[in-house]
Amino acid sequence: FMAEKGAEIIFETARLWIDTGYFREGEFHINNITGPDEYTCVVNNNYYTNLIAQFHLQWAVKLYTDFADNETFQETLKRIAFEAEEIEVFKKAADQMLLLYDEKLKINPQDDSFLQKERWEVKDVPAEDFPLLLNYHPLYLYRHQICKQADTVLAHFIVEDAQSLETIRHSFEYYEKITTHDSSLSECIFSIMAAKVGLEEKAYNYFGNSTYLDLLNLHKNTKDGIHTANIGGNYMSIIYGFAGFRLKEGGICFEPMVPNSWPGYRFRISYRNARIMVVINKEKSTFFLEYGDPIKIHVYGEEYLLENTLSVAIAGGNNNEI
Repeated sequence: FMAEKGAEIIFETARLWIDTGYFREGEFHINNITGPDEYTCVVNNNYYTNLIAQFHLQWAVKLYTDFADNETFQETLKRIAFEAEEIEVFKKAADQMLLLYDEKLKINPQDDSFLQKERWEVKDVPAEDFPLLLNYHPLYLYRHQICKQADTVLAHFIVEDAQSLETIRHSFEYYEKITTHDSSLSECIFSIMAAKVGLEEKAYNYFGNSTYLDLLNLHKNTKDGIHTANIGGNYMSIIYGFAGFRLKEGGICFEPMVPNSWPGYRFRISYRNARIMVVINKEKSTFFLEYGDPIKIHVYGEEYLLENTLSVAIAGGNNNEI
């Protein structure tokens, strides 16, 4: 699949970044775009966009190298008229991608003008003014540091290894104060990243808000239809947040925790023709290989070979509860 259809998708879409961006003074810029945050539009060098573009281009380069001797892959390159010189441009753009960082704040700015705007914290917004898009002109919102949903915080979730945990935490704390969560797709991501940086109580509170969004009509618009994508976000909050699941090149990884009000939770994942049942309670995490060949998993950074059943103590014992 990858040598044929996957390669075509990756290379054709990677070309978009080269067409959209440009090189200047040793950096690759992507201008006049809008990232995930709908209260900040048409900006230059949105951190989320540039990071995803870099990740995309890096994988295109890796694919080109790994499949160099594959005949089907070479036929795919001919079919899409891909020249060898293009991969060098991909690599250069990835290496020189501008990923903004503010030394003073120790955060990744959302874009290259974001920190120049007037800061507008959520605590200073009258309760009756939410959601802001129904009470303020878009141009007024665009002139402020105010976010509708996770943007840089979302980038840190998708490509978390691009930054240190310190930068991720500083960024989380900075954007938390200016994010309204007027989008239903926001609090689930903040729940995941709160868990990532060790803010367990906040992780649980964000999860609760996300879970009850339609059950309690928190956004006052459930009459127009349920927020289906948010339901997926709730599931992600458990798997990626509380269970700390990540899929990395080295395999599947977990950093489990259990909310204080829960006895535990369980879920299944499928990975490389294997299916694993994961059962997590306050004392331990147990992994059952339901079918498939033995696989390597990582729990709290330690590597284990899962052949049948494996149990690992919850880090910190009950001190890790929410």
